[in-house]
Amino acid sequence: MTPRRATDAEVDTWQEHGWVLLDGLVGTEEIDRVLDDLHLLFPTSEEYHSDPEGATLKWLGSKADQQEEFIWPEEGPGFRGEQHRWNSAFPFPGSGSLNRLCVHPSIVDFAERALGTEDIRLYQSHATASYSGLTNYEQPMHIDRNHSWLPAGSQAPWWNLEGFLYLSDVTEADKPTRVTSVQDSAHVSAITPVVMPDHEPELYAAEHSATGVRGSYLAYRSDVFHRGGPFEGTERARFLLAVAFKCAGQDWIGYNQAQSHSTDPEWTTFAERSTPRELELFGFPPPGHPIWNEALVASTALRYPRLDLSPWRAALQHT
Repeated sequence: MTPRRATDAEVDTWQEHGWVLLDGLVGTEEIDRVLDDLHLLFPTSEEYHSDPEGATLKWLGSKADQQEEFIWPEEGPGFRGEQHRWNSAFPFPGSGSLNRLCVHPSIVDFAERALGTEDIRLYQSHATASYSGLTNYEQPMHIDRNHSWLPAGSQAPWWNLEGFLYLSDVTEADKPTRVTSVQDSAHVSAITPVVMPDHEPELYAAEHSATGVRGSYLAYRSDVFHRGGPFEGTERARFLLAVAFKCAGQDWIGYNQAQSHSTDPEWTTFAERSTPRELELFGFPPPGHPIWNEALVASTALRYPRLDLSPWRAALQHT
Protein backbone atom coordinates (compact mmCIF):
# COMPACT_ATOMS: atom_id res chain seq x y z
CA MET A 1 0.00 0.00 0.00
CA THR A 2 1.38 3.42 -1.00
CA PRO A 3 0.74 6.81 0.65
CA ARG A 4 -2.19 8.85 -0.58
CA ARG A 5 -3.80 12.28 -0.31
CA ALA A 6 -6.95 12.64 1.76
CA THR A 7 -10.07 13.26 -0.28
CA ASP A 8 -12.15 16.42 -0.05
CA ALA A 9 -14.97 14.28 1.35
CA GLU A 10 -12.71 13.13 4.21
CA VAL A 11 -11.78 16.74 5.00
CA ASP A 12 -15.48 17.64 5.01
CA THR A 13 -16.23 14.72 7.34
CA TRP A 14 -13.64 15.95 9.86
CA GLN A 15 -15.04 19.46 9.77
CA GLU A 16 -18.70 18.43 9.97
CA HIS A 17 -18.62 15.37 12.24
CA GLY A 18 -15.40 16.15 14.14
CA TRP A 19 -13.46 13.02 13.25
CA VAL A 20 -12.41 10.83 10.36
CA LEU A 21 -10.30 7.71 9.99
CA LEU A 22 -7.97 8.17 7.01
CA ASP A 23 -7.43 4.51 6.25
CA GLY A 24 -4.00 3.82 4.75
CA LEU A 25 -3.01 7.50 4.54
CA VAL A 26 0.66 6.57 4.94
CA GLY A 27 1.96 3.56 3.02
CA THR A 28 2.41 0.31 4.94
CA GLU A 29 5.92 0.03 3.50
CA GLU A 30 6.86 3.34 5.13
CA ILE A 31 5.46 2.18 8.46
CA ASP A 32 7.36 -1.10 8.28
CA ARG A 33 10.61 0.82 7.71
CA VAL A 34 10.29 2.61 11.07
CA LEU A 35 9.87 -0.53 13.18
CA ASP A 36 13.57 -0.74 14.06
CA ASP A 37 13.37 2.81 15.43
CA LEU A 38 10.08 2.07 17.19
CA HIS A 39 11.56 -0.89 19.01
CA LEU A 40 14.38 1.22 20.34
CA LEU A 41 11.58 2.81 22.40
CA PHE A 42 9.35 -0.13 23.27
CA PRO A 43 9.61 -3.92 23.41
CA THR A 44 7.90 -5.88 20.66
CA SER A 45 4.65 -7.61 21.50
CA GLU A 46 6.46 -10.94 21.58
CA GLU A 47 9.19 -9.70 23.94
CA TYR A 48 6.75 -8.08 26.32
CA HIS A 49 4.28 -10.94 26.52
CA SER A 50 6.98 -13.58 26.98
CA ASP A 51 7.90 -11.93 30.30
CA PRO A 52 5.90 -8.77 31.17
CA GLU A 53 7.65 -8.12 34.49
CA GLY A 54 11.10 -8.80 33.05
CA ALA A 55 10.49 -6.60 30.00
CA THR A 56 9.18 -3.78 32.17
CA LEU A 57 12.21 -3.94 34.46
CA LYS A 58 14.61 -4.13 31.51
CA TRP A 59 13.09 -1.18 29.63
CA LEU A 60 11.78 1.07 32.39
CA GLY A 61 13.64 -0.02 35.51
CA SER A 62 11.78 0.76 38.71
CA LYS A 63 10.06 3.80 37.21
CA ALA A 64 6.72 4.30 38.94
CA ASP A 65 3.49 5.02 37.09
CA GLN A 66 1.95 8.46 37.41
CA GLN A 67 -0.15 8.58 40.54
CA GLU A 68 -3.76 9.64 40.10
CA GLU A 69 -5.61 11.75 42.63
CA PHE A 70 -8.69 9.56 42.22
CA ILE A 71 -8.41 5.76 42.32
CA TRP A 72 -10.79 4.30 39.77
CA PRO A 73 -12.55 0.97 40.38
CA GLU A 74 -10.83 -1.99 38.77
CA GLU A 75 -13.92 -2.76 36.71
CA GLY A 76 -15.49 -0.32 34.26
CA PRO A 77 -14.10 2.80 32.59
CA GLY A 78 -11.47 4.97 34.27
CA PHE A 79 -8.20 6.85 33.87
CA ARG A 80 -5.38 4.72 35.24
CA GLY A 81 -1.70 5.61 35.35
CA GLU A 82 -0.69 2.27 33.85
CA GLN A 83 -2.59 3.15 30.67
CA HIS A 84 0.20 5.61 29.84
CA ARG A 85 3.17 3.63 31.12
CA TRP A 86 4.81 3.24 27.71
CA ASN A 87 5.37 6.56 25.95
CA SER A 88 8.24 8.52 24.42
CA ALA A 89 8.35 12.10 23.13
CA PHE A 90 9.84 13.41 19.86
CA PRO A 91 12.66 13.45 18.79
CA PHE A 92 13.23 9.70 18.72
CA PRO A 93 16.56 7.83 18.50
CA GLY A 94 17.65 5.61 15.64
CA SER A 95 17.78 6.18 11.92
CA GLY A 96 15.43 9.18 12.01
CA SER A 97 12.70 7.45 10.00
CA LEU A 98 10.21 7.57 12.86
CA ASN A 99 10.88 11.30 13.28
CA ARG A 100 10.12 11.90 9.60
CA LEU A 101 6.62 10.47 10.01
CA CYS A 102 5.73 13.47 12.19
CA VAL A 103 6.00 15.71 9.12
CA HIS A 104 4.80 13.21 6.54
CA PRO A 105 3.44 15.13 3.52
CA SER A 106 0.12 13.26 3.53
CA ILE A 107 -0.54 14.13 7.19
CA VAL A 108 0.54 17.77 6.84
CA ASP A 109 -1.56 18.20 3.70
CA PHE A 110 -4.64 16.92 5.50
CA ALA A 111 -3.99 19.14 8.54
CA GLU A 112 -3.67 22.25 6.34
CA ARG A 113 -6.91 21.53 4.52
CA ALA A 114 -8.83 20.54 7.64
CA LEU A 115 -7.74 23.64 9.57
CA GLY A 116 -8.18 25.85 6.51
CA THR A 117 -4.70 27.38 6.51
CA GLU A 118 -1.10 26.54 5.69
CA ASP A 119 0.05 28.54 8.73
CA ILE A 120 -0.08 25.63 11.18
CA ARG A 121 2.12 24.27 13.95
CA LEU A 122 2.78 20.73 15.09
CA TYR A 123 2.25 20.90 18.85
CA GLN A 124 2.12 17.22 19.86
CA SER A 125 4.40 14.39 18.75
CA HIS A 126 4.99 11.32 20.87
CA ALA A 127 4.87 7.56 20.48
CA THR A 128 2.92 5.17 22.70
CA ALA A 129 2.66 1.43 23.23
CA SER A 130 -0.14 -0.52 24.89
CA TYR A 131 0.04 -4.18 25.89
CA SER A 132 -2.89 -6.40 26.73
CA GLY A 133 -2.93 -7.68 30.30
CA LEU A 134 -1.07 -4.67 31.72
CA THR A 135 -4.15 -2.85 33.03
CA ASN A 136 -7.77 -2.09 32.33
CA TYR A 137 -7.48 0.31 29.37
CA GLU A 138 -11.17 1.19 29.16
CA GLN A 139 -11.82 4.92 29.61
CA PRO A 140 -14.96 7.02 29.98
CA MET A 141 -16.03 9.42 27.24
CA HIS A 142 -14.08 12.68 27.47
CA ILE A 143 -12.63 15.65 25.63
CA ASP A 144 -8.85 16.17 25.86
CA ARG A 145 -8.91 19.20 28.13
CA ASN A 146 -5.15 18.86 28.76
CA HIS A 147 -4.33 20.34 25.33
CA SER A 148 -5.50 23.88 26.06
CA TRP A 149 -5.94 26.51 28.75
CA LEU A 150 -9.42 27.11 27.33
CA PRO A 151 -12.47 24.95 26.66
CA ALA A 152 -12.35 23.34 23.23
CA GLY A 153 -13.32 25.55 20.31
CA SER A 154 -16.32 24.34 18.34
CA GLN A 155 -15.84 26.26 15.09
CA ALA A 156 -13.09 27.35 12.71
CA PRO A 157 -10.52 28.73 13.21
CA TRP A 158 -10.58 27.93 16.93
CA TRP A 159 -10.52 24.15 16.81
CA ASN A 160 -7.32 22.12 16.77
CA LEU A 161 -6.58 18.78 15.14
CA GLU A 162 -5.59 15.81 17.26
CA GLY A 163 -4.56 12.54 15.69
CA PHE A 164 -3.04 9.08 15.98
CA LEU A 165 -0.96 7.52 13.22
CA TYR A 166 -1.25 3.74 13.48
CA LEU A 167 2.17 2.07 13.64
CA SER A 168 0.56 -1.37 13.89
CA ASP A 169 -2.67 -2.80 12.52
CA VAL A 170 -5.54 -1.91 14.86
CA THR A 171 -8.30 -4.50 14.83
CA GLU A 172 -11.19 -4.94 17.26
CA ALA A 173 -8.80 -7.05 19.35
CA ASP A 174 -6.29 -4.18 19.67
CA LYS A 175 -8.29 -1.63 21.73
CA PRO A 176 -9.26 0.79 18.95
CA THR A 177 -10.20 4.30 20.07
CA ARG A 178 -13.94 4.94 20.31
CA VAL A 179 -15.09 8.27 18.83
CA THR A 180 -18.40 10.07 18.46
CA SER A 181 -19.70 12.63 16.00
CA VAL A 182 -20.08 16.16 17.34
CA GLN A 183 -23.61 15.95 15.97
CA ASP A 184 -24.35 13.16 18.45
CA SER A 185 -22.78 15.02 21.38
CA ALA A 186 -24.20 18.50 20.67
CA HIS A 187 -26.35 18.31 23.81
CA VAL A 188 -23.32 17.67 26.05
CA SER A 189 -21.39 20.69 27.31
CA ALA A 190 -17.77 20.87 26.08
CA ILE A 191 -16.69 21.69 29.64
CA THR A 192 -18.03 18.37 30.92
CA PRO A 193 -14.89 16.59 32.17
CA VAL A 194 -16.12 13.00 31.92
CA VAL A 195 -19.27 11.32 30.62
CA MET A 196 -20.03 7.95 32.23
CA PRO A 197 -22.07 5.25 30.47
CA ASP A 198 -25.02 5.38 32.87
CA HIS A 199 -25.35 9.16 32.36
CA GLU A 200 -25.29 9.18 28.55
CA PRO A 201 -26.11 5.68 27.26
CA GLU A 202 -27.22 7.07 23.90
CA LEU A 203 -23.84 8.75 23.36
CA TYR A 204 -22.07 5.47 24.06
CA ALA A 205 -24.44 3.70 21.70
CA ALA A 206 -23.48 6.17 18.95
CA GLU A 207 -19.71 5.63 19.28
CA HIS A 208 -17.60 4.29 16.43
CA SER A 209 -14.70 1.89 16.79
CA ALA A 210 -11.74 3.30 14.81
CA THR A 211 -10.09 0.17 13.43
CA GLY A 212 -7.56 0.47 10.62
CA VAL A 213 -4.48 -0.90 8.96
CA ARG A 214 -1.05 0.42 9.97
CA GLY A 215 -0.46 3.75 8.25
CA SER A 216 -4.03 4.91 8.96
CA TYR A 217 -4.47 8.28 10.67
CA LEU A 218 -7.32 8.87 13.11
CA ALA A 219 -7.95 12.62 13.12
CA TYR A 220 -10.42 14.27 15.47
CA ARG A 221 -11.36 17.79 16.49
CA SER A 222 -10.64 19.16 19.94
CA ASP A 223 -14.34 19.10 20.83
CA VAL A 224 -14.91 15.42 20.03
CA PHE A 225 -15.91 13.04 22.82
CA HIS A 226 -13.85 9.87 22.60
CA ARG A 227 -12.38 7.17 24.82
CA GLY A 228 -9.85 4.39 25.00
CA GLY A 229 -11.27 0.90 24.81
CA PRO A 230 -10.20 -2.41 26.32
CA PHE A 231 -8.20 -5.08 24.53
CA GLU A 232 -10.48 -7.80 23.20
CA GLY A 233 -7.60 -10.23 22.57
CA THR A 234 -4.76 -11.72 24.60
CA GLU A 235 -1.04 -11.19 23.94
CA ARG A 236 -1.84 -8.15 21.81
CA ALA A 237 -0.08 -4.80 21.43
CA ARG A 238 -0.94 -1.47 19.85
CA PHE A 239 1.62 1.14 18.74
CA LEU A 240 0.67 4.73 17.86
CA LEU A 241 2.31 8.02 16.94
CA ALA A 242 0.35 10.98 18.34
CA VAL A 243 0.62 13.88 15.87
CA ALA A 244 -1.50 16.99 16.50
CA PHE A 245 -1.70 20.43 14.86
CA LYS A 246 -3.02 23.90 15.65
CA CYS A 247 -3.24 27.19 13.78
CA ALA A 248 -0.19 29.40 14.30
CA GLY A 249 -0.53 31.97 17.06
CA GLN A 250 -2.84 29.90 19.27
CA ASP A 251 -0.49 29.96 22.25
CA TRP A 252 -3.15 28.62 24.63
CA ILE A 253 -2.89 25.23 22.92
CA GLY A 254 0.12 22.99 23.55
CA TYR A 255 1.41 19.59 24.62
CA ASN A 256 4.91 18.37 23.74
CA GLN A 257 7.38 21.27 23.73
CA ALA A 258 10.18 20.12 21.42
CA GLN A 259 12.38 23.12 22.26
CA SER A 260 13.41 21.35 25.46
CA HIS A 261 15.15 18.81 23.21
CA SER A 262 16.81 21.39 20.96
CA THR A 263 20.31 20.31 22.01
CA ASP A 264 19.64 16.59 21.50
CA PRO A 265 21.58 15.02 18.62
CA GLU A 266 18.31 13.50 17.35
CA TRP A 267 16.85 16.99 16.89
CA THR A 268 20.00 18.25 15.18
CA THR A 269 19.90 15.37 12.72
CA PHE A 270 16.20 15.91 12.09
CA ALA A 271 16.64 19.64 11.55
CA GLU A 272 19.56 19.19 9.16
CA ARG A 273 17.47 16.85 7.00
CA SER A 274 14.40 19.10 6.96
CA THR A 275 13.03 21.70 4.59
CA PRO A 276 12.16 25.23 5.74
CA ARG A 277 8.48 24.26 5.60
CA GLU A 278 9.00 21.20 7.81
CA LEU A 279 10.95 23.21 10.38
CA GLU A 280 8.27 25.91 10.37
CA LEU A 281 5.80 23.31 11.67
CA PHE A 282 7.82 23.30 14.91
CA GLY A 283 7.95 27.11 15.15
CA PHE A 284 11.39 27.47 13.52
CA PRO A 285 11.29 30.92 11.82
CA PRO A 286 11.04 30.58 8.03
CA PRO A 287 13.12 32.47 5.46
CA GLY A 288 12.05 36.10 5.39
CA HIS A 289 11.07 36.27 9.06
CA PRO A 290 12.29 39.57 10.58
CA ILE A 291 14.43 37.77 13.17
CA TRP A 292 16.93 36.75 10.49
CA ASN A 293 20.10 38.74 9.77
CA GLU A 294 23.54 37.77 8.56
CA ALA A 295 24.85 37.16 12.07
CA LEU A 296 21.99 34.85 13.05
CA VAL A 297 22.29 32.87 9.82
CA ALA A 298 26.02 32.48 10.44
CA SER A 299 25.54 31.28 14.02
CA THR A 300 22.73 28.94 12.94
CA ALA A 301 25.13 27.43 10.41
CA LEU A 302 27.50 26.64 13.26
CA ARG A 303 24.74 25.00 15.26
CA TYR A 304 23.40 23.01 12.28
CA PRO A 305 26.42 22.46 9.99
CA ARG A 306 24.52 20.22 7.53
CA LEU A 307 21.38 22.36 7.26
CA ASP A 308 20.98 23.96 3.83
CA LEU A 309 20.59 27.62 4.78
CA SER A 310 20.53 28.91 1.21
CA PRO A 311 16.77 29.74 1.39
CA TRP A 312 17.39 31.91 4.45
CA ARG A 313 20.38 33.62 2.82
CA ALA A 314 18.43 34.22 -0.38
CA ALA A 315 15.60 35.82 1.58
CA LEU A 316 18.05 38.22 3.24
CA GLN A 317 19.22 39.40 -0.17
CA HIS A 318 15.67 40.46 -1.03
CA THR A 319 15.01 42.44 2.13
